[in-house]
Amino acid sequence: MEQFTSPQIGLALRRLRKKHNLTQKDLASGICSQAEISKIESGTHSPTIELLYALSKRLHVSISAFLDPNRQQDSLKTIDEDLLYRFRNLDFESIYKESQTILEKHDSSFEYVLLYKYYYYLCSYRLQKIDYRTCIVELQNLSADYLTSHYSPNMLIRIKSAIANLYSENKSYQHSINVYEEILKLNFDSDDLATEKIRIMYNFSKILLEFSKHDQALQLIDEAIDESLKFKDMSLLGQLYSQKGDCLERLGASKEGILDAYDKAYFLCDLLNMNHYKKIILSVRNNYLKNTIDSSE
Repeated sequence: MEQFTSPQIGLALRRLRKKHNLTQKDLASGICSQAEISKIESGTHSPTIELLYALSKRLHVSISAFLDPNRQQDSLKTIDEDLLYRFRNLDFESIYKESQTILEKHDSSFEYVLLYKYYYYLCSYRLQKIDYRTCIVELQNLSADYLTSHYSPNMLIRIKSAIANLYSENKSYQHSINVYEEILKLNFDSDDLATEKIRIMYNFSKILLEFSKHDQALQLIDEAIDESLKFKDMSLLGQLYSQKGDCLERLGASKEGILDAYDKAYFLCDLLNMNHYKKIILSVRNNYLKNTIDSSE
């Protein structure tokens, strides 16, 4: 029986086992001894291909997940960055066709195929090949695939965020709020996910404003500002202060507080050369001042 000797196998096995919340005994049950799992994870024992295959089935992953995890993740990241760039540039047609080809030719258990599914459903919706309800159902099924086969907190958050945005775009605000509340209950342990949490809180607060839940929106905006300052992440700080100004206006807060929020928003956007947002903030601030003067006359 052929044996694999890569030192990465033990590290990959431990990572996947912990992601599925399994003990070594749980993973070994019916396959091998707990001691053998311990030896593989410590790098003192090399598994046979038969054992590796059995473990991959127990963990719901492709056997390739053990063989070169670093190269696999680098390749996946490259694919994702390319698709994301094209998606943001509204290149839906080319992504749709490429995804369709991948899905027709490859086993759906591979992680990069699941990634293509994510873009395929979103592009299908943008190209009006499916309605938003169908897209949401497919994305929900995809999130279940990620939970059972390739556990990825980042992808689960992205999928659920896409679902929340689809509800919001189609005026189903309460459904969108429910999904955002579900997202914020997820684990955001890593620094990357902490940054993602700020973006989610920002988007969620916009929905709350649309739904006239101003107090809840303000609380969320303040939390997002605190998180941004804590992690020294300025990417959305200007927009958050602008949104805070809008929220304070709707709540009838003091003029000083509202202007302070807009001034901070303008300063931060100016600092980051975000000229488009600077114009928007300046226009909103001037309209507020005009309306304040008009109402006092």
